[in-house]
Amino acid sequence: MNNAIQQEKNPKLFDPQEAIMLGNLFKDLYMTYNGFSNYCLQPQNRRQQALLEVQMYGFVAHEINLYLDMHPNNQRMVELYTEYAKKTKEATAAYEKEFGPLSVQDTPNKTPFEWVQGPWPWEYQN
Repeated sequence: MNNAIQQEKNPKLFDPQEAIMLGNLFKDLYMTYNGFSNYCLQPQNRRQQALLEVQMYGFVAHEINLYLDMHPNNQRMVELYTEYAKKTKEATAAYEKEFGPLSVQDTPNKTPFEWVQGPWPWEYQN
């Protein structure tokens, strides 16, 4: 065996929006369930769109991370992971700037404790 790292075949990927809708980033691994198809996610307002971007980019980064656990020498996938991890951070920062923290760890520790201030996601309609 030579010293060069063997180049791995790059997997075929869905685009991020399709991947989160299907629950799978990898085209070769996706199978429908009993002929059912998923529906397109259609945000109804700016807040929903911003949250979908956070979830979408985070999902793609996580899927790539899992792939890299088994294929750590795939440079293209390492680069894609870096790109989507960055997009996740940017989307999260944009969401939190406009709509507030997404997790309790990101809220300031002051009184009143802002995390419990409304609206809760199931109460918010705009």
